Amino acid sequence: MTKAKVTVYRLALGCLPQPKRQCSFAGSIPDTLRSELPKSLRRQHAVGAAVALFNTNGMTGLCLYGDAAPGKPVTADTVFRTASISKHLTAMAAWRLQEAGHIDLDTDVSPYLPCPLRHPKKPDLPITLRMLLSHTAGIKDGPAYIAACTDNRPLSQLLKEDVYTDAPGSFTYSNFGAGIAACVLEGMLGKSFEEIMQQALFSPLGVHASFYAQNITSEIANAYRVLPPHKAPALDAAARRRLPLPPPGPDPEHRYLLSQGNLYISAPALARIGGELMRARYAPMRRQSASFGARDVHLSMGLSTFIVRGIVPQTLYGHQGLAYGAVHGLFYDPDAGRGVALLTSGCSEAREGVMADINIDMIRLVLDGKNT
Repeated sequence: MTKAKVTVYRLALGCLPQPKRQCSFAGSIPDTLRSELPKSLRRQHAVGAAVALFNTNGMTGLCLYGDAAPGKPVTADTVFRTASISKHLTAMAAWRLQEAGHIDLDTDVSPYLPCPLRHPKKPDLPITLRMLLSHTAGIKDGPAYIAACTDNRPLSQLLKEDVYTDAPGSFTYSNFGAGIAACVLEGMLGKSFEEIMQQALFSPLGVHASFYAQNITSEIANAYRVLPPHKAPALDAAARRRLPLPPPGPDPEHRYLLSQGNLYISAPALARIGGELMRARYAPMRRQSASFGARDVHLSMGLSTFIVRGIVPQTLYGHQGLAYGAVHGLFYDPDAGRGVALLTSGCSEAREGVMADINIDMIRLVLDGKNT
């Protein structure tokens, strides 16, 4: 949002009555947070939310607020579509695969795709998985990609269209580029992206998660836009469940709509993964490769990892997710060994830069070193 638009949005949001929703807690949550977390969620007009606090061993406390769907309160088992947090976990799995010697983040990806991937302005520059995961591959989200989100046209066709930036090698945040990473992993390993993620990440960590709603056995939250108000969900979980599952096995021509934003997971499971991400083995993911620049002065980019500076005294890491009116966040401080996972079924989408107001709230409430 521009500064003018976010000002108008916040003013309009202030005209809406603050919701009065049920809130419950589990685990170890300081008294201050038991008071302040519900206040923040009300102020940000959350429809429903799960806020999990965690350390390197996993979740330590949980705040459950509001509804996942009409008549269905958010519970510890509620699963949310996490949007761009998917990118962060895809990079985590890729890093684990590189550690195990199964893939190379720095090799040319073209042999693993249905057609060569080359930027037209630098055709001799190999594009790597590391570049795709750090948004420096020269890929952008233009009209062709937006249309492909509906028709899922073949990747080889889409790469012939206007999907390239003017400056190859420079940072451009791209859902499409992050989505191509799934196609590359399928080509490298000869398995479906879903199978790769289960074997490389979810099963070893003992968490239930999937890139397909049809595979989720728990309740899945809808996503609602709170402004302008809509009674119908922008993301209907039941409708997602009714979609047919794709055939098993790899399909690099069509799997570019998964790793960029289609992960389904619960807050406790995401907290388990957040605790793992604070371990030293993942430090290379946190090395800066680019800056968001004027788009958000607080953010730099690692390997599909937000590097967050200036919101609280210490440097934080993680990722934000934002789609269909829902805002999510996974942020952690490896030095202090603590973090916060936020999943919502809709709330204020106000943001002056990249970081949404509600994620800034969560960071300041939970992770400000001055509050410890």
